[in-house]
Amino acid sequence: GAGSNLQAALQLAYGLYPPGYLKRAVLMSDGVQTDGDLLAEANRARDFGVRLFSIPYRRPAPPEVAVRELRMPDRVKVGETFEIHADIYASRATKARARLFQGEALNGLEGIRDLELKAGPNDVVFKSVVRIAGQVTYALELDQIADDKFKENNRYATTIDVPGRPSVLYIEGTPQHAGPLSSALTAQQLDVDVRPPAGFPGSLKEMERYDFLIVSDTPKEALSLQGQEIIESYVRDLGGGFLFAGGESGYGLGGWYRTTIERILPVRMDNERKKDMPSVAMALVMDRSGSMTGLPLEMAKAAAKATAGVLSSDDLIEVIAFDSAPTRYVKMQPARNRSRIAGEIARIQPGGGTEIFAALDAAYQDMTVTQARKKHVILLTDGKASTGGIRDLVSAMIAESITVTTVGLGNDLDEQLLKMIADVGGGRFHAVPDPNNLPRIFTKETEMVARAAAVEEWFPVTQVGDAAFLRGIDVRTAPNLHGYVSTKLKPPPAQELLTSDTEEPILARWRVGLGWTLAWTSDVKARWAVEWLRWPGFEKFWGQLIHEHMRQKHRRELDMKAEIVDGELRASVDAFGADDRFENNLTSRLSIIGPEPGGATRVVDMRQTAPGRYETALALDRYGSFLLRAEHLREAEDGSLRPVAVSYGHVSNPYPREYASFEPELATLEKAATSTGGVVDPTGVAAIFDPAGEKVTFHEELWQRFIYAAMVVFLLDLFVRRVRLFDRKFVARRGRGVGGRSLPVV
Repeated sequence: GAGSNLQAALQLAYGLYPPGYLKRAVLMSDGVQTDGDLLAEANRARDFGVRLFSIPYRRPAPPEVAVRELRMPDRVKVGETFEIHADIYASRATKARARLFQGEALNGLEGIRDLELKAGPNDVVFKSVVRIAGQVTYALELDQIADDKFKENNRYATTIDVPGRPSVLYIEGTPQHAGPLSSALTAQQLDVDVRPPAGFPGSLKEMERYDFLIVSDTPKEALSLQGQEIIESYVRDLGGGFLFAGGESGYGLGGWYRTTIERILPVRMDNERKKDMPSVAMALVMDRSGSMTGLPLEMAKAAAKATAGVLSSDDLIEVIAFDSAPTRYVKMQPARNRSRIAGEIARIQPGGGTEIFAALDAAYQDMTVTQARKKHVILLTDGKASTGGIRDLVSAMIAESITVTTVGLGNDLDEQLLKMIADVGGGRFHAVPDPNNLPRIFTKETEMVARAAAVEEWFPVTQVGDAAFLRGIDVRTAPNLHGYVSTKLKPPPAQELLTSDTEEPILARWRVGLGWTLAWTSDVKARWAVEWLRWPGFEKFWGQLIHEHMRQKHRRELDMKAEIVDGELRASVDAFGADDRFENNLTSRLSIIGPEPGGATRVVDMRQTAPGRYETALALDRYGSFLLRAEHLREAEDGSLRPVAVSYGHVSNPYPREYASFEPELATLEKAATSTGGVVDPTGVAAIFDPAGEKVTFHEELWQRFIYAAMVVFLLDLFVRRVRLFDRKFVARRGRGVGGRSLPVV
């Protein structure tokens, strides 16, 4: 078997002794115990009148090599080389191969060693380094041993919890451009996980492992509503830090107006507008050729109506529908006339061919005589058309600050032409296979134009607010930025730290619940911040910003003492407060995770056994490496339990102790025998059965005999009373005579 429990064997023997006999027990064993306590049971055996004789099993130590322990440093830091000491016992000099695993792979520094083992204990030292924080399991395996009795003790595993550097989740709309900021944060001792928006965590539990979150240049549709709610909970409830960075798809340009993200940021995305002219003039140039008949044209008209609904009352809108020639169904007018505009859009009917140039030119002519801060044209078509003169026309439009976005509907269209118009016109190209998506595309495009303005010009950054992370950084030495998204600072407690030369926010912050949200309205890539990437203070600026605003772990860590004694895990924690007073009346729960890797989790309560001391003990019936984590909670006034501290530890139970000892435990056997009046190595069987003055004292019930005697007396008495044997008198019977006399009877 894989174990020895001498205590249980003695306990079983108690029930096998018949009454009226002297009790003797002969223990033939090497005295090595994997479970139980023989000496404690010997005292009980003496009280029961059992005399124990032991006959040690003396055998020469078998050829054996065993890993007894892997000793790890108390603290292991990410990236720092440390030593692992392996205690290897050999019963005789031999050779072996050692393989040290870190997780599932060989240890990077010293994975395989050929060992020359001497008889007795051997201290073998390995060097290792942990690159990623978290739980790391080390396992040492021995093989290629010439003669080895037990293979089970050739492996030993232990798990450590390596505290890591702060972890940053960096969601980048264009991950291929995430290198500069990621490298800067890594240089500032931060672990950076770069993901596209599609890789955003699906739960708050997954977000909990990160200390700071960056979302950069990401459009609204790339991040689900659930993802936005996770961000809000992460900041408000977990105390996480959140930086929202701009770019071509950031803030209003990405459609973030009136979203959860805008609500938790310290800036508004409806930037301040001038009152002397409309903010936006929008021209919708829509294809109404024969191929648009039916659903495509109806959805295009719905998209045009939705566009008018998104624009502010003072914004301007016109709708030009074209086939072979353009027709102005809605002339340039304020968007407040929504009912009239919707009625005029409804009059659009399908026509003949497709002539894009004339329709764009009509929009261009109208825009040149219209005053607005932002002039934008959206061109919708589902077919192909002549390209003559279109590039020159669009070039003239962009020269007049009129931008053009193109929407291609269906699959039979000139995509190259539409992309060229959007590129030259400073807009965007949208390919829309399904006409049902037209209203969403038009609405998004309108929001991007109407709600936000990208300022693309060189400007210096000015510090207007004080923050701890800015100390030691002279922002005046920073180079100019080349652009930002125009926003407006929210009322206090929103704090503005950096502004543009026009006093618009570049960096602002405020608290949301337990955490911070920060708005950086420029980008963090080689477009608007291209010169900042070369600034010597770039790394320090972002590193200190994150360190100040990242999630802080407020719970104290209390030391845990854990060991395995006779197959039983014993863990204890001494709880002291900040004033060095005992922390009493805590609710403490110990989680035992293992065996690692991938083991199950058991949760047990730790009870208070002394002032500030909490302990637990339980049997470990599995072998391997175990991680320990204790949560210490205190009851609040409302009855809820709130965490106040945490403790960590680890223990190893590599294999049954049967495989860890190779010499008989003579001292244990001798103490057990002598404590009961027995001896070690009795001279013979007669010595075992010798009563040595002992007497058997027993209790015998006699009441049955008196019952039997009483029954005999009763029967005898009955017989005597009913049967007369000695005093019977014989009298002659008299007969009847003559004359009344009686006559004797003969």
